[in-house]
Order: sequence, then structure tokens, then C-alpha cells
Amino acid sequence: MYTQFYGLREKPFSLSPDPRYLYLADPHREALAHLLYGIEQGEGFICITGEVGTGKTTLCRTLLQRLEAGTEVAFIFNPQLSGLELVQAINAELGLPVEGLDRRELIEQLNRFLLTRHREGRRVLLIVDEAQVMERDALEQVRLLSNLETNTAKLIQIVLIGQPELDAVLESPDLRQLRQRISVRWRLEPLSAGDARDYVRHRLRIAAGAPRELFTDLALREIHRRSKGIPRVINLLCDRALLAGYAAGAKAIGLGLVTETDREVRASQRSAPRRTGSRFSGFLPALPTWVRDGAVPVIGGAFLLGLALVGWLSFDPLSTAEEALPGVASPPPEEPLSQPAASPAPVQERPSVDSPPPDLEALPPVDSPPPLSPPEEIGQWEDMPHPDDLAAPVDLATALGRSSPAVTIAESLDALLESWAQPAASAELLAWPQLVASLRDRGFNLLSLRDARLATLHAVDLPALLVLRALDGAPRYAALTGVDEAGLVLEGIAPEPLGVPEAELVEAWQGEAYIPWRDYEALPPVLRPGAAGPKVAWLQRSLMRLGLFRGASNGRYDAATIAGVRALQERLELGVDGTVGPVTKIQLYRALPGYTVPVLRSSRDGGPS
Repeated sequence: MYTQFYGLREKPFSLSPDPRYLYLADPHREALAHLLYGIEQGEGFICITGEVGTGKTTLCRTLLQRLEAGTEVAFIFNPQLSGLELVQAINAELGLPVEGLDRRELIEQLNRFLLTRHREGRRVLLIVDEAQVMERDALEQVRLLSNLETNTAKLIQIVLIGQPELDAVLESPDLRQLRQRISVRWRLEPLSAGDARDYVRHRLRIAAGAPRELFTDLALREIHRRSKGIPRVINLLCDRALLAGYAAGAKAIGLGLVTETDREVRASQRSAPRRTGSRFSGFLPALPTWVRDGAVPVIGGAFLLGLALVGWLSFDPLSTAEEALPGVASPPPEEPLSQPAASPAPVQERPSVDSPPPDLEALPPVDSPPPLSPPEEIGQWEDMPHPDDLAAPVDLATALGRSSPAVTIAESLDALLESWAQPAASAELLAWPQLVASLRDRGFNLLSLRDARLATLHAVDLPALLVLRALDGAPRYAALTGVDEAGLVLEGIAPEPLGVPEAELVEAWQGEAYIPWRDYEALPPVLRPGAAGPKVAWLQRSLMRLGLFRGASNGRYDAATIAGVRALQERLELGVDGTVGPVTKIQLYRALPGYTVPVLRSSRDGGPS
């Protein structure tokens, strides 16, 4: 349909796997390297997890192509089997007879086969895809298969690939023996903004036979933001945007088309189970509203009817799983996550933008966030302009007046989750309690600030949710995600990130902010002198890694520990008190390797500030 219009030989964003379109972004290359290394080193158990649509199947196909000659593979792609059925499936994959054999006979036969292949110097690999759905009996059988070994080598190597639920399954106490045998674990992360851009251009180049720049830079950034870097969702958005662009006669896909396409796809996903009436009506929400309302003058009714028919027959909305990162505890927040205050205190005197930050470890308690009034139209920007006008610059006051509370809280939450490489929240998120619940479900704590200054936010250096006030006095929410030459970058209050001068922000912000953060080690709310236990020992080891602790790692918060904490706080220019509160924890995790802590990124270079 749109292929000829855009000079393409075929659809570039089909959801079906095609080896010609293989693109290994950095996350896939790293995961593949870990897989190949583990296999080459003869490791018994390897585990790879990733969200729905991140490319696990692509990774499997690539792995099979890269294995050394002579490797025999049993690939189980439907593992909802009992233990006996699993052994039968493995033997059948390896070409062994299974009829009339009980479990003991099947395993003896498999063992003889593996010994023969070992003497021949050939490797045998078992790959289980979608392993998160395996029954306990099947997982225990997999563990028992790993016992098939000689004195020097494993006879069969096992690769488990699944969604993040697999990590939670493996953390079960009854599976600790299996968990302890996994020597290589890797999580397949979503694509970065740069990888997503290159991924889209790669697929267009393959489909056209030559480089094709059909998406503007702003559109590509928005595709990454709205897809959260999930390749399958990128494919869906790009395909629908090209279809809408074709309907609109647009030679290039801009920000407006991507924004409207994403909103319409989300609306279609929500309404799909309730589809009624004409069977053509189910596709119409997948076209931008300004196309449906007749804003495309050169397209006749017969064409639109055919467009709707093809779209209805092919539409396959996606859903992405949402859960916390594996292995991250969800400790109680430092302060109650209550509703924001109904109305802000009157401002007597605005603090200076350049004022020094207060003692961040002694921040005042938070009252409550402002209640949300229900929006007139859920999920839409109020007074949404035509997509051709979306790229026009707007100031903060205009953006606040054009948005609704419910939309800004949902969009801001998504921007915050993106900064932590987390999947988007529900498109039906409407109110403050749901935001708090969504963050808690992902293992976040919430650092709550009242009467804060911009210098405080710069000092914490984490993306934050700001409570702003529109001219009508109603609350709006914006995610502070970056800094640039003009000031601060806000998301959630406009269809694209908005650069706001600091002085302009001060006019709309009363100093109320909420900062999600992760307490990876589930430390006590505040670690103080006199405390003792394994958490203090972890603190001592961490300070030692940073060259700030010279005492014994004895698990007692003694004078040497106090000195180490004070040295850390001095180095990071925090309030120096020798105790470890939330801000010291945040900066400690940031200083240590192995912990992911975002920063307020700079829009000048696309990287962290």
C-alpha cells in the first residue's frame, strides 16, 4: 500500500522475523557475546531474560547461525510440558526414539547419546525459549539433566531464555539448586535512542535497496521515547506512521504523525476487546483523527474504505509486560507516599536560582500532592493543534494551559520510567495513587521535597517529577529529565520535550518535587553510628572499593566507618554528618560500579550531564 509511495520494495516493519533485516544493536551484541562465551567455555547453565519484544527470538536465531560446526541443538520453543514430556521433546529434537520409553529409559538413552558425542568432540546444546512458563517439574528435570557429566566436562549445555518473570521464578527457594548452577546471566535491555534510530534506518535501507530517510530526527526521537526502545513496538509505530503518512500524502514522517499515531494505537489497544458494530470500524482509531475527520483532501471515500479494510485485517496490537527489575528489593519508602497538598502555600519570596542547596539529608517532610480533577477527555491533549503545528515552539505557560492533569501525570511517569530503562506504565493511568503504586511495583522509593530550590535538584542529579501550576491554579505534572544551554528539559506537558529557562520554571513551580530512586541493597532508611549487621558490612566494603575506608569490614558502624562516610559526603559535596540517608545512598550507588543510576542528561550531546 504505502511501499510504492515511499519508494520501498516491501514493508520494512513487518512483525514476522526475517534474517535479511537482522540488526544487532549494542544490547543484542553484548547478550550474544555472553552466550557464545558461556558456550565456548563449557558452562553448564546460561540464562538470558528480556522484556516482550526486545529481540530474544532474534538473538536465538543469530546464536544458531554462530555456533561452531558440529554442534547439535535441541530447541524447545513451547516448554509448557511436564518433566516427562520435556525429556521426550529433547530426545525427539536430537533424533532419538521416544515411543514406549519411560523417563528412566529416556534419560539413559540420552546419556549414552551425549557420551558418544563427547567422545567425538561434539557439543550438545539445549535451548529453552519462553522458559518463564515452565512447570516446576520441568525445571527440576532440567536441573537433573545438568548432572549428566564426565569428570571434566558437562555433557549437555543448557540455555534458558525468557521474559523477566523467569528471574522471579528462579528466585524461588525450592529452585535454589538450579539457580546456583547458572554461571552466566544476562538481561537483554531495550534499545538506546541511537540504536533505535539506526535500527529504523537499517530496516528502511533493506526494504528500499538504498538508504531512505523517511523519518525526521525529531520523529525518530519520539519513536524511541514512546516505544521505550522495544524493537517490536518500534516496528508497530513505524508501520502505522508510514500508513498514516501515506494517507496524509506526507513525503516524510514528522513528529506530529508519530505522536498522533502512538495515541491512536494506544486507543485501539484499549478498545479492541470491546469492538462492536461494523467490522471496518475497529481500524479507524489507528488513523490520526485529522485523517478520519477529512483533513486529507485528495483521498476519496473508496480509498479510505479500502485502507480501513486492510488495516482491520492486519492490525495486531502489542502489549508489553511490566514488572520490577529482577533481584531488586522493594523496601518501604523513606516517607509516606501520600496525596500532595490540596493547595500550595502562598509564595512570599522566590528563592534564588543560584542559591546553594540545603542539607539534603535533612529535607523537610512532605504534606501531600494536589488532588487531580478528572479530565474532560482522557488521554488527549486539550486543544490539540494540527500535527503541522506541533513542532512550533511553545512556552511553559502555553504548554501548561494546553494540557490536562491526568495526561501530564501519565506522560511524566512514562518519561521517568524511560530514564530508568523501565517499560511504560498503563495508558489508562489517571491519578496520583496509581503513579505511586506503579513506582512501588517497580521497586522504587520516592524522595519527596517541599520548598526545594533548583540547586537541590541539580545536587541530587536524578530525573524528578515536578508539581507545577497552570494559570487556572490547577496542578500539572512534568518530568525534569535533563539540562541544556537554555535551562531545563521537561517532558509530559507537551507532545515533545520542552526546553524551559530556569527563571520561567520558577514562576510555575512552588518547590514541590518527587524523585524516584532505587535502594538496590534494601538498606535501612538511615544508617547511623552504632548500627551493626550485614548492611553495615556492605557499606564498609563499598567505601573500601572507593578508597575511603581503612578499617576492618566487621559490620559495626564504628569510628572508621563514620570517617569513611564523611569523606564520601565531602567528596560529593553533600551535607557532611557521617550518616547514610537517601541522598547519600543515591550518590553511593552512582559512585559504585554495577548499579544503574541515571543523571539529568544534556540535550546538547545526547548523553548524561
